[in-house]
Amino acid sequence: TISHLLPSEWATKKRILPEGLTSMPGPFRWDVTPYWKEVLDCLGPTSPVREIYILKGAQIGYTVAVLENMLGYIIDSEPGPSLYLTGDKGMAEATMNLRVDRMIQSAGIQHKIFAQVQKKSGKKTGDTNTIKEFPGGFLKAIGPNSGAKLRSDAIRYLLGDELDAMPLEVGGQSREAITAQEGDPWTLAVRRTDSYEAIRKILGGSTPLIKQTSRIAALHAEGDARRYFVPCRHCGEMQPLEWKQIKYEKDPEGRLLWPSVRYECAACGKPWRNADKAYFLPRGEWRATQEPRRPNVRSYSLSSLYSPVGMRSWEDICEEWIKAQGHPSKLRTFVNTVLGEPYEERGEAPDFQRIMLRRESYSPESLRVGADGALEWIEAILPPAARVLTLGADVQHDRIELELVAWGRDMESWSAGYYELAGDTSDLSSYPWHMLRQILARKHGGLTLSLALIDSGDQAPIVYSFCDEYQSAVLPSKGGYRATGGRNVFALRSVAGHQCSRIDLDESYLKEEFYALARRGPADRPQDGETLPAGYCHFPADYDRRHFEKLFAEDKIIELDRFGRPRPIWKRRGRNEALDARAYALGALYVVASAATAPDDDKAGSVDWPLFWELAESS
Repeated sequence: TISHLLPSEWATKKRILPEGLTSMPGPFRWDVTPYWKEVLDCLGPTSPVREIYILKGAQIGYTVAVLENMLGYIIDSEPGPSLYLTGDKGMAEATMNLRVDRMIQSAGIQHKIFAQVQKKSGKKTGDTNTIKEFPGGFLKAIGPNSGAKLRSDAIRYLLGDELDAMPLEVGGQSREAITAQEGDPWTLAVRRTDSYEAIRKILGGSTPLIKQTSRIAALHAEGDARRYFVPCRHCGEMQPLEWKQIKYEKDPEGRLLWPSVRYECAACGKPWRNADKAYFLPRGEWRATQEPRRPNVRSYSLSSLYSPVGMRSWEDICEEWIKAQGHPSKLRTFVNTVLGEPYEERGEAPDFQRIMLRRESYSPESLRVGADGALEWIEAILPPAARVLTLGADVQHDRIELELVAWGRDMESWSAGYYELAGDTSDLSSYPWHMLRQILARKHGGLTLSLALIDSGDQAPIVYSFCDEYQSAVLPSKGGYRATGGRNVFALRSVAGHQCSRIDLDESYLKEEFYALARRGPADRPQDGETLPAGYCHFPADYDRRHFEKLFAEDKIIELDRFGRPRPIWKRRGRNEALDARAYALGALYVVASAATAPDDDKAGSVDWPLFWELAESS
């Protein structure tokens, strides 16, 4: 028997890491990721710790060293009813099929899993892609959007992964849920452990997302906030790794000089190299930095700076940091996945009067009445750097307001025209829709429109029917906070009864990104030849004060929802159609870039921006 072993001892004795799922196959060794040993042993029966919460970066061995080892330990050594809960159902099933099954086989404990059997109800049990049954317990793997499954069966072990990827409440975006008011999925899962309160083990780990709404950040604050201190090989001073201590140089073209990357000791200032991780990681120790708010709760945070030799290097991290400059979305990803910290969104509107001072003399597109009373189009005059054109339209019951936005490398933008089309939008033969058709049919500033997104929040059936008239270049859209699940800028949805597909946008993120871009640059109109920051927003002198008031008419504030959780809310100070139109135009750019660089991943919204701008400039 090996029932007396600690979880870390079980891992050393039993685990064999298979090829194909790790860069370091073979017998499991703690000298690779020694920082996870304490965490894993806190999940053993001899530890008084009952709850563990982990803020983590990527490529630090968490899945293999903690989750998989604990699942094997439960099955082989300390059985009990167990639940594995992760960001979505597909992720849970993939983990069970790809990683858990391989772990069970390589650890030699396949004989402990019951054979699959067919029940009279037609359901299979024993060994499936969502459940493993073994003597003394079971392991279920589920996603967060099923209230019934989250409420059934008392469990002793609750292992949660990617907590920030879970919806704020069960039912918010799932047809499986009974009601949209079933509550927070993690809280529902925790309640299932109440019958085992004296011996339960709860583990929650996640790469964090937005600070104001991060579930893992709030849970981490309940514990003792442990950090991993490592020694300097020169002076011996113990210290946690901090991003501010990473130093590097660049060549005249702005490229990273890889040999220059080093970590400067906070005590003696002498450099450490990435290879020195082999020295200081095994000699590190966890230290609490605060008193826990509740007894028997521990919390840990670990960034990708601790990624072991052979995995994520400091040089690679510096490359990512340099490439993220000027890109709010990449900066957020860096903070979340590399630093393992929640990203704090700052949504206060920029001072519109300061932005007005930067207006330039280029001409946007417009309409005027000619001498014969006919409408005349005034063509926009745009610089050669403008290569992509998108349109965002905000539809109200009595008007359509839209903006044409031209884009250049690194999201530099030029407002190419703004229209307010007044009239009844419930009738597709009315003036607003007639004029929108004409705008969509034209070239603008020499550019062909790449994509138009039409807001479907106010007149959904009418907008869907309008977009059915076009191919994929004109699509309905819908925006909202976490409309895409919180991880992607957009998601593609089918529309029942219509040929067109709908683009759902994380409107909160897009507005936040636009505000960040609008703040960049000089306080006054740029001078000829002046170097402007990446993502600079150009506006023509034709736009009046009213336009800028509408463009920066919202502020982001933090409010508590009905469950007492913080979430960002955008509050209007006046009419905001110009801001909505710009957000849709920016969202359209993401859709176009994703289709060009990741065509097989259109529902996830991933974008290779350097490749996209190369393609745009070569076309």
